[in-house]
Amino acid sequence: MIPLSLKKIATITNGQLYGKDFIINEIVINTKKITLGCLFIALKGKKFDAHIFIKKAVNKGCSAIISQKKINFNISYIIVEDTSIALGKIAAWIRQKINPKILAITGSCGKTSVKEMTKSILERNAKTISTIDNLNNHIGVPITLMRLTKKHKYGVIELGANNPGEIYYTANITQPNVVLINNIYYSHLEGFKSLLGVSKAKAEILSGLKSQGIVIINLDSNHLSQWKKEIKNKNIFYFSIQKKKKVIFFLLISKYMQTKHLLLCVHRLVK
Repeated sequence: MIPLSLKKIATITNGQLYGKDFIINEIVINTKKITLGCLFIALKGKKFDAHIFIKKAVNKGCSAIISQKKINFNISYIIVEDTSIALGKIAAWIRQKINPKILAITGSCGKTSVKEMTKSILERNAKTISTIDNLNNHIGVPITLMRLTKKHKYGVIELGANNPGEIYYTANITQPNVVLINNIYYSHLEGFKSLLGVSKAKAEILSGLKSQGIVIINLDSNHLSQWKKEIKNKNIFYFSIQKKKKVIFFLLISKYMQTKHLLLCVHRLVK
């Protein structure tokens, strides 16, 4: 990540700084990854509360804490209303500060494979960051974005979800220049209830698309008609296997990406 002062982090997160201000070079959420001088964010979820690990984080050498309550240690800390939201705000600020060209990928299956293939192409031309494994939720996406440095030119970010609204949140943190909806199939129905629910949830990725951005859509997707309003007036590329008579797009990310605009080199095959 890029160095940030505690004062700046407090401003970004709408938090209150207690203690001395100094520069932070690393932010962690797991006490197993504590390094000397890092900042530890005590995340709190429905089934866990990392505030119980603050003492352990301090003992292992962290130099500052982001917490939802005051702490009784001789260490600088920032109090915020919600530590998970604070994590997202820091990630969004770093994304805007570095301003790489970002491709965000979602879909019912194949996201990680497409992510890995795309990264392997992009990193031949410039330093590229991507989602580690499948850490694609409201915690994993910010953690990925916080790894950005001034050397990164591209980012390939996977966005997953189990419930409505989750991709909307991560897409607006990511602010992609290009979005890809790989496919729509039956998945996570306990949260989405139906195939239509899956389709609507995946379409949330469009909410974060930057102005003049590119949308890539699988023409074979179920409930494609539900996206008409969201993709209206967008720069759209389609690809298809089943609808060969209509159009097939074979996507290439080439060294032409070195131009000032994120380019999708598209080869059109019409049968």
